[in-house]
Amino acid sequence: MNLSIPYNLDFVNVVATFLEEVGGCYGADAAEKQRLRLIGEEAFSFIMVGIPDQDFSEMFQLRCMEMDDRLSLSFSNHGRPMNVREVKDFSVDDMEGTADGLSLRLLRGLCDELLFQNRGREGWELAIQFKLKNYKPVLSGTDEAKEELKPGISYDFTVRHSETDDIPGIINLVYNTYRYSYAKSFAYSKELFQEAIDTGKIFSMVVATADQKIIGHQAILFESPQLGEVGMAMVDPQYRKSRAFLLLKRDMKEEVMLNYPNVILYIKAVTSHKSSQAFMTGTSISLLELSVYNHASFVGMKAGHNPRESLIYGFVTFSPNLPLKPIYIPEEHHEMVSSFFAGTTFSIQVEKNNGTVAVGESVFEVKANTENQHAKLYFNSIGKDFSTVLKKQTRSLQQDGIITIHAIVPSHENQPENSDQLLMANGFFFSGIKPNANREWDLIYTNLLHQKFNFDDIQLFSPKAVELCSYIKEQYERIL
Repeated sequence: MNLSIPYNLDFVNVVATFLEEVGGCYGADAAEKQRLRLIGEEAFSFIMVGIPDQDFSEMFQLRCMEMDDRLSLSFSNHGRPMNVREVKDFSVDDMEGTADGLSLRLLRGLCDELLFQNRGREGWELAIQFKLKNYKPVLSGTDEAKEELKPGISYDFTVRHSETDDIPGIINLVYNTYRYSYAKSFAYSKELFQEAIDTGKIFSMVVATADQKIIGHQAILFESPQLGEVGMAMVDPQYRKSRAFLLLKRDMKEEVMLNYPNVILYIKAVTSHKSSQAFMTGTSISLLELSVYNHASFVGMKAGHNPRESLIYGFVTFSPNLPLKPIYIPEEHHEMVSSFFAGTTFSIQVEKNNGTVAVGESVFEVKANTENQHAKLYFNSIGKDFSTVLKKQTRSLQQDGIITIHAIVPSHENQPENSDQLLMANGFFFSGIKPNANREWDLIYTNLLHQKFNFDDIQLFSPKAVELCSYIKEQYERIL
């Protein structure tokens, strides 16, 4: 929660009242509310002493943030720098000249911790922590780990194929889970959803309660008769502690094995929280697609994460005799890619690249999404101008505001031995492989040089995903 007001002492009661009321929301008793009020008065008055009288347009900002057992209060200070501002200890012999010191002494006695932090060109910050005896979190109170089965909710439900009358319930489920931030826009349109089902682009199943309320959904989204994405898996936040998810996953698998046994299925899940990756169990992890778009708002989940969402991919098929072409992998990543297929039903030859550069020019296609600041360079062939094309296209896309670029290289053709080195030299690092609509496999490389990225904020469910992430992080750090 934030308060933004002018640096004007006439607003001191606004600051004091704001803190008092916030404290009440978090369980403060009468004495604690009075202490918070005094903190607001003294902190704002102390800061105002250092604010110049003229030529000043900055706004005062007060932020209140939840911590495990306390409130964290952040008071902005755009006045005289604290490391040069003289604050004398309070003395009864010079009460007027040391009033600043009295405010500071009172503040330290009213709170549990007080710090001055230098924010550079953003000025200084007075950071205060305040414990409450009966502290009760408000904004983080719906953390899934703390949820219990709620009384009065029916846990008698069935799993079945989606029907036309279910679509409004599915749309409502999408809203309950993601609000309006879900990436697939057709999920908010009854007409587009119905069209996708009618044309066979989606195979959809729901979990319904006895009174036909839709509380779970999962679908196969077909890119071709050979490839489908397992997705749109969601359960109403009120039912995440129930067995709805497990029943849905089991029945969907049975349907796929019966009706789509020869389809390669891939699954992708966000890396901002582990729970969403649970349905990837049984798949082979093969790709970490980094910094794809700004975060969806997943209701009921709370976690630290990068400003942009990344996706973890896995693949599976239920056919033991699926015909597949050999794939060619750079020698640098041959061992890692071979491990993706170990222990699976895929019978595929994984060869090492040993080709030569084509005589002609590179053949490629650019697909950019300016809204997500994300682009893909699809290479059909690598020519003698490959390095020049990479550099030129990367620079052009970044000048247009694109901050994440993926280079996609086909693996069904024997590429030049030095292809990985050329990609690395232009800021692209190996991130994994993914099946495509032709039942072939694409090598995915990523360029993140136009942004900051923290691998430590990625949250992964399976050990294989963690292993792949560590491997990719090593590739990323080699180009920095």
